[in-house]
Amino acid sequence: MTLLVALKFVHIATLVIWCAGLLALPIMLAGDHRDQSQAEYTRLRLTLQYAYIGVVTPAAVIAVGAGTALIFLAGVFVPWMFAKLVAVGFLVGLHGLTGHAIIAVGETPNDARLRYAVPRIVAALGLMAVTLLLVLAKPDISLDLVPGWLRQPLALQLPLDAVPM
Repeated sequence: MTLLVALKFVHIATLVIWCAGLLALPIMLAGDHRDQSQAEYTRLRLTLQYAYIGVVTPAAVIAVGAGTALIFLAGVFVPWMFAKLVAVGFLVGLHGLTGHAIIAVGETPNDARLRYAVPRIVAALGLMAVTLLLVLAKPDISLDLVPGWLRQPLALQLPLDAVPM
């Protein structure tokens, strides 16, 4: 098995875990927890935290790391890949918002969470669909859509007197 195949396997496997977590955690948050006992609520809160910290976040880090390695190993420096990276960046932001919501569960236990869960789930599904579409279709995105300042070096200097070493 070549390194490329192994990295693709790791990338896809961890993406499945990460994306499942981005969908499952908001669903778990959305439940009405007002009638639960303190012990049940504590168990839910700890389950959410352990799932986020111990499963979903490591899967996200490994998926991004393996994906980055695949880009360099396969030499895929094309416009559709950069569009995909933008979508992945938004998924990372959504991941952070989900973590913030999990922390908020412990601080305001009686807050209705469904209004937060539905937009997160819709955004996650949309970003996952865009990412999958870009990867499978590999569309020929014209560089005319990219601003000129992103296509050429501007010969600007760092705003520092000396570059730190």
